[in-house]
This record gives sequence, C-alpha cells and structure tokens, in this order.
Amino acid sequence: MKLRLYALSLAVALCVAATAAQAQVSISTSPTSAPTLGTVVRGTSATTFSVSTAGAVTKSGPAIRLSSASVTAPTVTLTCGLNTQCISRAMRITIAPSGTTGSASIALLRVGSLSGATYKTSAPSDASTLTFDLNPIGVLSSVTFKVGMDVLVPAGAATGASTFNYTVTATIQ
Repeated sequence: MKLRLYALSLAVALCVAATAAQAQVSISTSPTSAPTLGTVVRGTSATTFSVSTAGAVTKSGPAIRLSSASVTAPTVTLTCGLNTQCISRAMRITIAPSGTTGSASIALLRVGSLSGATYKTSAPSDASTLTFDLNPIGVLSSVTFKVGMDVLVPAGAATGASTFNYTVTATIQ
C-alpha cells in the first residue's frame, strides 16, 4: 500500500511538473514599448515614419519629426525554460500592433536578423501582422531578434508625441 501511494504521489508530482514546464516560454522586449519618435509636426497628408531594425528613421510624407536621431529598435527575446517540448516542437511567433494613444498607428512590422534559432520555412516578409515558425530551440535556450515598423501619422494629426505599441506571442506547436 505504501509503495502504491508513493507511486501515485510521484505520478501526480510529475504531471504537475510537466504542466508547469509547458508554461515556461517567456517573452521579453527591450525597450518594453515601441520606439518613441518624439515630437511630430502635422502634415497636410498622411506621413509614414519607417523605423528600421537598426533604429534608423526615414519618412515618406509632409509631417516633420523634430529629431533626426535614430531610435532604439526593440529587441525581442524568447526563452524556453524547462519545457521539454522545446526540444522537438516548433515555436509559432505572432507580432501584431496594439494600443494607440493619439493618432499614430503601426502600419507595417518587420523582423531583423534572428539569433539562437532558425526559421522553419523562411523569414517573414514585412506585413501588418507577422506570424512565423521557428525550428525547435531546445530546453533553457533563447532566441533574439529586432523589430522594425512603419508608423502612420494621418493628415492633420495634432502636433506632439503619439504612442503606439505591439504585442508578441509565442506558442509551442
């Protein structure tokens, strides 16, 4: 009876540990929000500010960005903890615009060079929402990449700083 109770306790403990391990894919971004363009003076037509994955900012349209400095392009880090599924299963990444304050919004996203993993098929093309798969990365491993974006400021937008953001999700397939 003691042996059965011990075996049952061990089985329950292993199930709890396996469930906890499955939740151990963490996502962090640095900086924690989208780049800050600074003060933008409105234009008579829409303007797109393009932020490269290196942080360089270019524009297309009449609005004026008062700073000519580069910004810090976000670095995304995905870390697989003790999740044994990271050894044999692909990881699906989705990056999407979210939350705007003011009139600016993210119109297009791009991913820079990937470190710590390989793409399951190919690198994603620039798009309004990015979804791509990575080959298995392994237990206690990390993947990093930079995110660039095109930010749309509509015609007649109020002068000032607008904030915009994005979300990153990662799931084991």
